[in-house]
Amino acid sequence: MKSERGGLGMPSTAGDDFFDRLAAAQSRLSPRMSQVAAYVAEHYLQVAFMSTREIAAAAGVSLATVVRFPRELGYPDFAALRTAIQDRVRFDLDGVSHFRALSTSDRSPTALLRRIIETDIESLQALARSFSEPQFVQFVQALIEAPRVMIFGFRFVRPLAEYFSYSLAKIRPNVEAITLGDSTVYDRLRISEPDSVIVVIGFARYPADLLAIARYAHELPRRVFAITDSPISPFLPLAEVALFVRASRLDFVGSLAAPAALVNCLVSEAAVRLGPQATARLQELEEAAQAGGTYVPLRRPMVPSSSALAWSEEDDAPPSTDGAADS
Repeated sequence: MKSERGGLGMPSTAGDDFFDRLAAAQSRLSPRMSQVAAYVAEHYLQVAFMSTREIAAAAGVSLATVVRFPRELGYPDFAALRTAIQDRVRFDLDGVSHFRALSTSDRSPTALLRRIIETDIESLQALARSFSEPQFVQFVQALIEAPRVMIFGFRFVRPLAEYFSYSLAKIRPNVEAITLGDSTVYDRLRISEPDSVIVVIGFARYPADLLAIARYAHELPRRVFAITDSPISPFLPLAEVALFVRASRLDFVGSLAAPAALVNCLVSEAAVRLGPQATARLQELEEAAQAGGTYVPLRRPMVPSSSALAWSEEDDAPPSTDGAADS
Protein backbone atom coordinates (compact mmCIF):
# COMPACT_ATOMS: atom_id res chain seq x y z
CA MET A 1 0.00 0.00 0.00
CA LYS A 2 1.19 3.48 -0.76
CA SER A 3 2.50 5.34 2.25
CA GLU A 4 1.50 8.97 2.72
CA ARG A 5 3.95 10.19 5.32
CA GLY A 6 3.73 13.95 4.91
CA GLY A 7 0.84 14.45 7.32
CA LEU A 8 -0.01 17.87 8.76
CA GLY A 9 2.86 19.74 7.17
CA MET A 10 5.74 17.77 8.71
CA PRO A 11 8.80 16.72 6.68
CA SER A 12 8.19 13.54 4.73
CA THR A 13 11.52 11.77 5.18
CA ALA A 14 11.37 8.86 7.62
CA GLY A 15 14.31 8.85 10.01
CA ASP A 16 14.94 12.58 9.43
CA ASP A 17 17.26 13.00 12.43
CA PHE A 18 19.34 16.16 12.74
CA PHE A 19 22.39 14.04 13.68
CA ASP A 20 22.14 12.35 10.27
CA ARG A 21 22.07 15.76 8.62
CA LEU A 22 25.04 16.91 10.66
CA ALA A 23 27.07 13.90 9.58
CA ALA A 24 26.12 14.33 5.91
CA ALA A 25 27.05 18.03 5.90
CA GLN A 26 30.25 17.79 7.91
CA SER A 27 32.67 17.55 4.97
CA ARG A 28 31.43 20.75 3.31
CA LEU A 29 31.18 22.98 6.39
CA SER A 30 33.48 25.94 6.82
CA PRO A 31 35.65 26.09 9.97
CA ARG A 32 33.18 28.43 11.69
CA MET A 33 30.22 26.29 10.69
CA SER A 34 32.08 23.20 11.91
CA GLN A 35 32.56 24.98 15.23
CA VAL A 36 28.81 25.49 15.53
CA ALA A 37 28.14 21.90 14.48
CA ALA A 38 30.51 20.56 17.13
CA TYR A 39 28.85 22.63 19.85
CA VAL A 40 25.34 21.63 18.78
CA ALA A 41 26.25 17.93 18.63
CA GLU A 42 27.88 17.95 22.07
CA HIS A 43 25.30 20.12 23.84
CA TYR A 44 22.09 19.35 21.93
CA LEU A 45 20.06 18.86 25.12
CA GLN A 46 20.74 22.48 26.03
CA VAL A 47 20.66 23.83 22.45
CA ALA A 48 17.06 22.63 22.11
CA PHE A 49 16.04 25.45 24.47
CA MET A 50 18.69 28.12 23.77
CA SER A 51 18.36 31.28 21.69
CA THR A 52 20.58 31.96 18.68
CA ARG A 53 22.46 34.61 20.66
CA GLU A 54 23.13 32.19 23.51
CA ILE A 55 24.42 29.55 21.08
CA ALA A 56 26.65 32.07 19.32
CA ALA A 57 28.19 33.15 22.63
CA ALA A 58 28.65 29.58 23.86
CA ALA A 59 30.12 28.32 20.57
CA GLY A 60 32.39 31.35 20.16
CA VAL A 61 31.06 32.42 16.75
CA SER A 62 29.05 35.32 15.39
CA LEU A 63 25.27 35.50 15.54
CA ALA A 64 25.17 35.60 11.73
CA THR A 65 27.00 32.26 11.58
CA VAL A 66 24.43 30.64 13.86
CA VAL A 67 21.55 32.14 11.87
CA ARG A 68 23.00 30.73 8.60
CA PHE A 69 23.87 27.35 10.10
CA PRO A 70 20.43 25.65 9.73
CA ARG A 71 20.49 26.17 5.94
CA GLU A 72 23.75 24.20 5.79
CA LEU A 73 21.76 21.22 7.10
CA GLY A 74 18.76 21.77 4.84
CA TYR A 75 16.49 23.49 7.36
CA PRO A 76 14.72 26.70 6.30
CA ASP A 77 15.47 28.54 9.56
CA PHE A 78 16.60 28.11 13.13
CA ALA A 79 13.07 27.37 14.36
CA ALA A 80 12.94 24.30 12.12
CA LEU A 81 16.34 23.15 13.38
CA ARG A 82 15.26 23.67 16.99
CA THR A 83 12.14 21.57 16.37
CA ALA A 84 14.28 18.76 14.95
CA ILE A 85 16.59 18.90 17.98
CA GLN A 86 13.63 18.88 20.36
CA ASP A 87 12.31 15.79 18.58
CA ARG A 88 15.59 14.07 19.36
CA VAL A 89 15.55 15.29 22.96
CA ARG A 90 12.10 13.80 23.48
CA PHE A 91 13.41 10.55 22.03
CA ASP A 92 16.54 10.43 24.21
CA LEU A 93 15.55 11.97 27.53
CA ASP A 94 13.97 9.71 30.16
CA GLY A 95 11.46 10.75 32.80
CA VAL A 96 14.10 11.24 35.50
CA SER A 97 16.08 13.63 33.31
CA HIS A 98 12.94 15.62 32.45
CA PHE A 99 12.04 15.86 36.13
CA ARG A 100 15.52 16.96 37.19
CA ALA A 101 15.54 19.65 34.51
CA LEU A 102 12.21 21.01 35.71
CA SER A 103 13.16 20.85 39.38
CA THR A 104 15.87 23.50 38.89
CA SER A 105 13.35 26.05 37.64
CA ASP A 106 10.67 28.03 39.44
CA ARG A 107 8.50 25.39 41.10
CA SER A 108 5.82 27.62 42.58
CA PRO A 109 2.36 26.19 41.79
CA THR A 110 1.31 29.31 39.89
CA ALA A 111 4.45 29.39 37.77
CA LEU A 112 4.24 25.66 37.06
CA LEU A 113 0.59 25.89 36.01
CA ARG A 114 1.41 28.82 33.75
CA ARG A 115 4.25 26.89 32.09
CA ILE A 116 2.05 23.84 31.54
CA ILE A 117 -0.72 25.96 29.99
CA GLU A 118 1.75 27.84 27.78
CA THR A 119 3.32 24.58 26.60
CA ASP A 120 -0.09 23.14 25.71
CA ILE A 121 -1.01 26.34 23.87
CA GLU A 122 2.20 26.11 21.85
CA SER A 123 1.38 22.51 20.87
CA LEU A 124 -2.16 23.46 19.88
CA GLN A 125 -0.97 26.44 17.85
CA ALA A 126 1.64 24.29 16.12
CA LEU A 127 -1.11 21.83 15.14
CA ALA A 128 -3.24 24.67 13.77
CA ARG A 129 -0.35 26.21 11.80
CA SER A 130 0.80 22.98 10.20
CA PHE A 131 -2.62 21.46 9.49
CA SER A 132 -2.99 20.19 5.94
CA GLU A 133 -6.09 18.43 4.70
CA PRO A 134 -5.07 15.64 2.25
CA GLN A 135 -3.73 13.12 4.77
CA PHE A 136 -6.42 14.11 7.27
CA VAL A 137 -9.17 13.41 4.73
CA GLN A 138 -7.65 10.03 3.86
CA PHE A 139 -7.51 9.17 7.54
CA VAL A 140 -11.16 10.12 8.10
CA GLN A 141 -12.30 8.22 5.02
CA ALA A 142 -10.56 5.10 6.27
CA LEU A 143 -12.28 5.43 9.65
CA ILE A 144 -15.63 5.58 7.87
CA GLU A 145 -15.15 2.77 5.36
CA ALA A 146 -13.27 0.13 7.36
CA PRO A 147 -15.26 -2.90 8.57
CA ARG A 148 -13.41 -2.64 11.89
CA VAL A 149 -11.27 0.01 13.59
CA MET A 150 -8.75 -1.06 16.21
CA ILE A 151 -7.11 1.79 18.13
CA PHE A 152 -3.82 1.07 19.88
CA GLY A 153 -2.34 3.28 22.57
CA PHE A 154 -0.08 2.12 25.39
CA ARG A 155 1.25 3.60 28.62
CA PHE A 156 0.53 7.33 29.01
CA VAL A 157 -1.35 7.37 25.66
CA ARG A 158 -3.81 4.74 26.94
CA PRO A 159 -6.49 7.28 27.99
CA LEU A 160 -6.38 8.89 24.53
CA ALA A 161 -6.89 5.54 22.79
CA GLU A 162 -9.88 4.80 25.02
CA TYR A 163 -11.31 8.27 24.45
CA PHE A 164 -10.85 7.93 20.68
CA SER A 165 -12.57 4.54 20.70
CA TYR A 166 -15.43 5.71 22.93
CA SER A 167 -16.09 8.77 20.76
CA LEU A 168 -15.84 6.98 17.41
CA ALA A 169 -18.09 4.14 18.62
CA LYS A 170 -20.86 6.70 19.10
CA ILE A 171 -21.15 7.13 15.32
CA ARG A 172 -20.09 3.74 13.85
CA PRO A 173 -19.94 0.07 14.95
CA ASN A 174 -16.97 -2.29 15.41
CA VAL A 175 -14.57 0.06 17.15
CA GLU A 176 -12.27 -1.09 19.94
CA ALA A 177 -9.40 0.29 21.97
CA ILE A 178 -6.44 -1.96 22.76
CA THR A 179 -4.23 -0.63 25.51
CA LEU A 180 -2.21 -3.67 26.60
CA GLY A 181 0.15 -5.61 24.36
CA ASP A 182 -0.33 -9.20 25.54
CA SER A 183 -0.19 -12.21 23.20
CA THR A 184 -3.93 -12.19 22.52
CA VAL A 185 -3.49 -8.95 20.55
CA TYR A 186 -1.74 -10.93 17.82
CA ASP A 187 -4.67 -13.36 17.72
CA ARG A 188 -7.16 -10.53 17.35
CA LEU A 189 -5.16 -8.93 14.56
CA ARG A 190 -4.79 -12.21 12.73
CA ILE A 191 -8.54 -12.94 12.69
CA SER A 192 -9.58 -9.34 11.95
CA GLU A 193 -11.07 -8.51 8.55
CA PRO A 194 -8.40 -7.88 5.87
CA ASP A 195 -9.54 -4.28 5.35
CA SER A 196 -9.54 -3.44 9.07
CA VAL A 197 -7.92 -0.15 10.00
CA ILE A 198 -5.27 -0.27 12.71
CA VAL A 199 -4.74 3.12 14.34
CA VAL A 200 -1.47 3.35 16.24
CA ILE A 201 -0.95 6.31 18.59
CA GLY A 202 2.68 6.59 19.62
CA PHE A 203 4.82 9.44 20.90
CA ALA A 204 8.41 9.62 22.11
CA ARG A 205 9.58 7.69 23.97
CA TYR A 206 8.07 5.10 21.63
CA PRO A 207 6.86 1.85 23.30
CA ALA A 208 8.71 -1.16 21.89
CA ASP A 209 5.72 -3.49 22.31
CA LEU A 210 3.47 -1.11 20.37
CA LEU A 211 6.04 -0.91 17.58
CA ALA A 212 6.22 -4.72 17.40
CA ILE A 213 2.43 -4.94 17.10
CA ALA A 214 2.38 -2.25 14.39
CA ARG A 215 4.99 -4.22 12.43
CA TYR A 216 2.95 -7.40 12.72
CA ALA A 217 -0.20 -5.60 11.52
CA HIS A 218 1.75 -4.14 8.59
CA GLU A 219 3.06 -7.58 7.60
CA LEU A 220 -0.34 -9.35 7.69
CA PRO A 221 -1.12 -6.95 5.91
CA ARG A 222 -3.61 -4.65 7.62
CA ARG A 223 -4.09 -0.94 6.95
CA VAL A 224 -1.95 0.85 9.52
CA PHE A 225 -2.61 4.52 10.27
CA ALA A 226 -0.44 6.45 12.72
CA ILE A 227 -0.84 9.45 14.99
CA THR A 228 2.68 10.34 16.02
CA ASP A 229 4.94 13.27 16.71
CA SER A 230 7.97 13.63 14.45
CA PRO A 231 9.82 12.55 11.30
CA ILE A 232 12.06 10.26 13.40
CA SER A 233 9.07 8.27 14.67
CA PRO A 234 9.60 4.53 14.05
CA PHE A 235 5.92 4.20 13.10
CA LEU A 236 6.31 6.18 9.87
CA PRO A 237 7.62 3.37 7.63
CA LEU A 238 4.67 1.21 8.66
CA ALA A 239 1.87 3.73 8.15
CA GLU A 240 -0.29 4.19 5.08
CA VAL A 241 -1.16 7.64 6.43
CA ALA A 242 0.48 9.47 9.33
CA LEU A 243 -0.83 12.55 11.13
CA PHE A 244 1.63 14.54 13.20
CA VAL A 245 0.85 16.23 16.51
CA ARG A 246 3.04 16.93 19.50
CA ALA A 247 2.31 15.71 23.01
CA SER A 248 3.54 18.43 25.36
CA ARG A 249 5.99 17.36 28.03
CA LEU A 250 7.56 19.45 30.76
CA ASP A 251 8.64 16.66 33.09
CA PHE A 252 7.85 12.97 33.47
CA VAL A 253 4.14 13.68 32.94
CA GLY A 254 3.01 14.11 29.33
CA SER A 255 0.09 16.26 28.22
CA LEU A 256 -2.37 15.03 25.59
CA ALA A 257 -4.16 18.33 24.96
CA ALA A 258 -3.12 18.73 21.31
CA PRO A 259 -3.52 15.02 20.40
CA ALA A 260 -6.99 15.08 21.97
CA ALA A 261 -7.89 18.09 19.81
CA LEU A 262 -6.81 16.16 16.70
CA VAL A 263 -8.90 13.15 17.79
CA ASN A 264 -11.91 15.40 18.30
CA CYS A 265 -11.45 16.78 14.80
CA LEU A 266 -11.21 13.28 13.27
CA VAL A 267 -14.37 12.05 14.99
CA SER A 268 -16.35 15.22 14.26
CA GLU A 269 -15.43 15.14 10.58
CA ALA A 270 -16.27 11.44 10.38
CA ALA A 271 -19.68 12.15 11.93
CA VAL A 272 -20.40 14.88 9.39
CA ARG A 273 -19.47 12.58 6.52
CA LEU A 274 -21.55 9.70 7.87
CA GLY A 275 -24.56 12.02 8.14
CA PRO A 276 -27.86 10.18 8.82
CA GLN A 277 -26.01 7.01 9.83
CA ALA A 278 -24.24 8.87 12.63
CA THR A 279 -27.44 10.64 13.67
CA ALA A 280 -29.38 7.37 13.88
CA ARG A 281 -26.69 5.73 16.02
CA LEU A 282 -26.46 8.74 18.35
CA GLN A 283 -30.25 8.64 18.75
CA GLU A 284 -30.17 4.95 19.64
CA LEU A 285 -27.51 5.61 22.26
CA GLU A 286 -29.55 8.46 23.74
CA GLU A 287 -32.57 6.17 24.05
CA ALA A 288 -30.42 3.51 25.70
CA ALA A 289 -29.08 6.08 28.16
CA GLN A 290 -32.59 7.17 29.07
CA ALA A 291 -33.77 3.59 29.53
CA GLY A 292 -30.82 2.78 31.75
CA GLY A 293 -30.94 5.98 33.78
CA THR A 294 -27.36 6.66 32.78
CA TYR A 295 -27.30 10.35 33.57
CA VAL A 296 -28.60 12.38 36.48
CA PRO A 297 -31.81 14.08 35.30
CA LEU A 298 -31.80 17.84 35.18
CA ARG A 299 -34.27 19.24 37.72
CA ARG A 300 -35.69 22.73 37.90
CA PRO A 301 -34.35 24.74 40.82
CA MET A 302 -36.75 24.74 43.76
CA VAL A 303 -38.42 28.12 44.41
CA PRO A 304 -39.15 28.69 48.10
CA SER A 305 -42.78 29.31 49.00
CA SER A 306 -43.88 32.63 50.42
CA SER A 307 -44.31 31.09 53.88
CA ALA A 308 -40.64 30.18 53.91
CA LEU A 309 -39.51 33.75 53.34
CA ALA A 310 -38.30 35.91 56.21
CA TRP A 311 -40.60 38.69 55.13
CA SER A 312 -44.02 38.93 53.55
CA GLU A 313 -44.78 39.62 49.90
CA GLU A 314 -46.05 43.04 50.88
CA ASP A 315 -42.61 44.09 52.05
CA ASP A 316 -40.35 45.70 49.52
CA ALA A 317 -37.17 44.63 51.32
CA PRO A 318 -36.00 42.33 54.11
CA PRO A 319 -36.13 43.65 57.67
CA SER A 320 -33.52 46.22 58.63
CA THR A 321 -30.32 44.79 60.08
CA ASP A 322 -28.87 48.05 61.45
CA GLY A 323 -29.96 47.16 64.98
CA ALA A 324 -31.93 50.39 65.48
CA ALA A 325 -35.00 50.03 67.76
CA ASP A 326 -38.45 51.07 66.57
CA SER A 327 -39.54 54.31 68.15
